[in-house]
Amino acid sequence: MSLIWIWIAVIIAVALALLTLPVIRSRKTARAARESYDVAIYKDQLKEAEREFERGLLSPEQAAAVKTELHRKLLAAAGPADKSDRAAVDKTGPKWATVTGLVVFLVGGSLALYSHLGTPMLDNLAYVDRDIEKEQQAQGNQRSGEEMSALLDRLESKLAGDPENLEGWIMLGRSSVSLGQFPRAVRAYEQAVRRAPEDPQLLVDYGEAVSFMNEGRVTDDALAALEKAHGINAANPKARYYMALAAAQAGDLPGAIQQWIDLLAISLPDAPWVTTVRTQVANAADEAGIDPMTVVPSAKAMRIGADIQDSARARAELPGPRQEDVEAASAMSPEERQQMIRSMVERLAQRLKENPNDRPGWLRLANAYKVLGETEKSNAAMEQAARLAE
Repeated sequence: MSLIWIWIAVIIAVALALLTLPVIRSRKTARAARESYDVAIYKDQLKEAEREFERGLLSPEQAAAVKTELHRKLLAAAGPADKSDRAAVDKTGPKWATVTGLVVFLVGGSLALYSHLGTPMLDNLAYVDRDIEKEQQAQGNQRSGEEMSALLDRLESKLAGDPENLEGWIMLGRSSVSLGQFPRAVRAYEQAVRRAPEDPQLLVDYGEAVSFMNEGRVTDDALAALEKAHGINAANPKARYYMALAAAQAGDLPGAIQQWIDLLAISLPDAPWVTTVRTQVANAADEAGIDPMTVVPSAKAMRIGADIQDSARARAELPGPRQEDVEAASAMSPEERQQMIRSMVERLAQRLKENPNDRPGWLRLANAYKVLGETEKSNAAMEQAARLAE
């Protein structure tokens, strides 16, 4: 038993003793006090009867009768003569139901209050061994989480009156995932996907949230969304990862390994998910008895990976703006700067029409359209670059 529970038991026992012993003792004290008072009265009355007999106020017969009655009362006051008398006296004592109720209330109430306000599962630590800074940080994180949750409550309430606010649903979904509120995240992404059913990233985020809500299991609903996202954009790494995870959970370890190998093929070497994917490949290969070195990426994955690497190199090799260009742009209004960027992108697009075999140019154009937020044009330019790689 934990030391704290031993101390709690001792403290409760002492408290109960201090509260109940006076109640129990009052029964005996009250009876004793009453008996002592009655005995003294009857003795005085006996003396008074004796004096009245000596003064001649009472005849011998009257004095004998009075003394007999007083002696009877004196014996009765000194102690009950039978069990019925003692039971009658006992009824003047405390109600044991009250004492029992007091015990139950104190013990049960104390434990319930401690379990609600205290931390019964926290290990016993001396103050010198506690990480006060960490505890304060945890308390601060809890308060921050509660405040964030309240903000999300207000956002969700607002979206109920403005259901077509796509950005609001996306914000609610992402924030809910960060707080671990997966059911709310799923509801938010459902609303977002309903309004943008062809957005591959939303489909992937929805599938991921559904998996989180089901403790990491990729359900049929999640897999359907992920496969649809993969069909729209085969370069989305998260869709490939969860599709492979679904295959592994279904027992198709060779299929899962193949999809993870394809994911590595389309990923840049420094991508943050590479280490996790390699670990998944190693674990699945070990369980399936497969040498992962014998699994090669698919031709489609290799083409996509080549496009991604070429695009990364094109961005790295793209010369920066000249000093006079920076100075000219700084003097422009935001609208003028945007117009200048668009004119540069249009000139690049026109040049590619005249020279359609310039694959690095198509990659730069795809990246430029992506920066401008023109997803369809970016995808089209990327597809053209992919065709040139075949």
